[in-house]
Amino acid sequence: MKTLIVLLLAIQFSSAADMREITVWAMGAEGKMIAEIVREFEKLHPDVRVITQAIPWNGAHEKMVTAVVGGIPPDVCQMGTTWMPEFRAMDALENLDPLIAGSSTVRSDAFFTGSLDSCRSNNSLYGVPWMVDTRVFFYREDLLKQAGVETFPTTWSGLSDTCGRIMEWKKRTQSPGYAVSLPVNDWQMWLPFLWQNGGAILSEDHTRAALDSSQARESLAYYKSFFDNGVAPLEAAKDLNLFNAFESGYYPLFISGPWMVSEVQKNKPGLNGLWKTARMVAKDKHTSFIGGCNLVIFRDSKNKPDAWKFIEFMSRSDTQARWYGISKNLPAVMEAWNDPAIAGNVHLTAFREQLSQCQSPPPIKEWERIALVLTQCLEQVVYGKRTPENGLSQASADIDAILKKNDRNQSAAFRVGLTAILALVLLAGPLLFLSQGMKGRAADLFRALPFIAPAMIILSVFLFLPLLASLIMSLTDWDISAMNSMGKVMFVGLENYVHLLRDPVFWISLRNTLLFSMMGVPFNIALALLTAVLLNQQLLRFQPAFRTGLFLPVVATTVAVAVVWRWLYNQEYGIFNWMLAQIGFGPQMWLSSPHLALFSLVLMSVWKGFGYNMIIFLAALQAIPKEVYEAADIDGASNLQQFLKITVPMLGRTTLFVTVMTTIGYLQFFTEPYVMTEGGPLNSTMSVVLYMYQHGFKFYNLGYASSVAYVLCAMICVFTLLQFKVLKASDR
Repeated sequence: MKTLIVLLLAIQFSSAADMREITVWAMGAEGKMIAEIVREFEKLHPDVRVITQAIPWNGAHEKMVTAVVGGIPPDVCQMGTTWMPEFRAMDALENLDPLIAGSSTVRSDAFFTGSLDSCRSNNSLYGVPWMVDTRVFFYREDLLKQAGVETFPTTWSGLSDTCGRIMEWKKRTQSPGYAVSLPVNDWQMWLPFLWQNGGAILSEDHTRAALDSSQARESLAYYKSFFDNGVAPLEAAKDLNLFNAFESGYYPLFISGPWMVSEVQKNKPGLNGLWKTARMVAKDKHTSFIGGCNLVIFRDSKNKPDAWKFIEFMSRSDTQARWYGISKNLPAVMEAWNDPAIAGNVHLTAFREQLSQCQSPPPIKEWERIALVLTQCLEQVVYGKRTPENGLSQASADIDAILKKNDRNQSAAFRVGLTAILALVLLAGPLLFLSQGMKGRAADLFRALPFIAPAMIILSVFLFLPLLASLIMSLTDWDISAMNSMGKVMFVGLENYVHLLRDPVFWISLRNTLLFSMMGVPFNIALALLTAVLLNQQLLRFQPAFRTGLFLPVVATTVAVAVVWRWLYNQEYGIFNWMLAQIGFGPQMWLSSPHLALFSLVLMSVWKGFGYNMIIFLAALQAIPKEVYEAADIDGASNLQQFLKITVPMLGRTTLFVTVMTTIGYLQFFTEPYVMTEGGPLNSTMSVVLYMYQHGFKFYNLGYASSVAYVLCAMICVFTLLQFKVLKASDR
């Protein structure tokens, strides 16, 4: 018996030793569903164990960059098509040309051309298409017929005519809503119209913008016409339920991707048979945007042969069809479209037709920054802040500046030496200051050193050195391409600061930050002082309950509060619009209007934070001697006089502390616009910190983001010093 057990254990350990592992990262819902198809791969390859990890889309890019820089990337990874150039610039992806050449499964002619182009760089393939994504029209066939439209249009003029007929029908029947749902700030929606008109974003060599053309101007003017003619809403509710709007006919038309097919069928089964899909309309051609995801192998992968086996398995037509059944994502392999479950779905016919005429954005590492320029251009033109000509001219200039190449040639010795000199210069000031303060007290310093050394070491590692490094970084062009190779970093002096001061978006963000502070800080402090005075009154009952209730928002996370307040501001279901309706006012676009969005964030922020200052004021009020108020009562002072002559002066230093701390917090406001508005509309809620975050963690333009951080730091220091000056003047 013992011999048998030993034999079984030996077999088990032997098989475990022969087992190989690969790690696969997938994003979003796909990361949770991929385990089902992985089991089929493991049956075919019993000596390979696949470890899957689901990564949320909102943190996927940062996690992959961190893994690459740390030298611990997964073996296989799902990667968005527009992210491919960035990781190529980091030299992080494996060239798959040799593997494809020896494969009978992965063939270039098996994939859609537009999808394969997203994997290509310098005529080599660094990924294999996994899922494709394109945009088509979703429309209510029954409502279009009621409006007198028998067949869906195929041209620009036909689409405009159809939308006009829908609006006429809505007026006759007094039906609410619009003809089509179009975003005012989504580059993915405008680019298909640009391509349909024969336009381009960049020149063929990707070195300059190509937007200053008649095709671009015409396509942008055509997109704007939907808003000018009132067939699409200029200020759409941010949280409007699209499914409900489609069902009610509020939006009989909208443009979306393949995931929406199953979502409409699941959420609105009563619409079955009443809606259809159609490919994009045409000016010269029926082009649409193509996106989706690819599968890549990182250069630092530990098991490339088995990783390639997994990609081959996922690229088989039967696997692709099976994956559609699991995830409802469109297959990138054309042969998989012959599967009955896909070919028999009438709503996917338009997608199949559209995939033959698709185009992907230019495969360059600067694309995310260019996409932001296109979004801002579109939004400014649609809102009428710029003409199509002016908007495209400014966008072209911005894109040319982004694409401008740094022709500096700096040796490694030069960069190391300059870094050392800068570090010594920056450290010299604090050291001289300390040496002057300790002059003649060297013995005291020597005796104190063992006691302060632990704290100084911790502060140096986690505070002083990072501050020094970020200051030096602000003098460089450190971007995504240098994340994995310090040799690509070049010193640019004060160029980042010069560019910052010339950037109109920075000045808009600075204006918004100052307005946010000037509205929020006085409102916060006044409300905190008022509630503290009321809670300090002996006549008020249940004081502990009130204190706890008013302080609870401070404890809650800002993200959770922002999500709740987004629903309070909702156009359809929000309590604020309901309250306005009770007194006869119409609904307001709290977060979609450039005039209301910033004030809406101020209101939420004050409600969230005034409880902290209330507690501080309450403690200070309770420290004021009661005898002072009793003497004032005897002298006949009114309550208002007591407040102005006793309370306010005796709270002077507390008010200074509260003002300084609240101002610093408001000058750094970030979470509110990040969660609720993303800086829009028209950059009306863009803050300095959100602007810095975009450049630092979205575009990985780290040198520029560091310069923004130090400008903000200088601004906070100036405001704090001014507040101390005001207090000193008031004390005299």
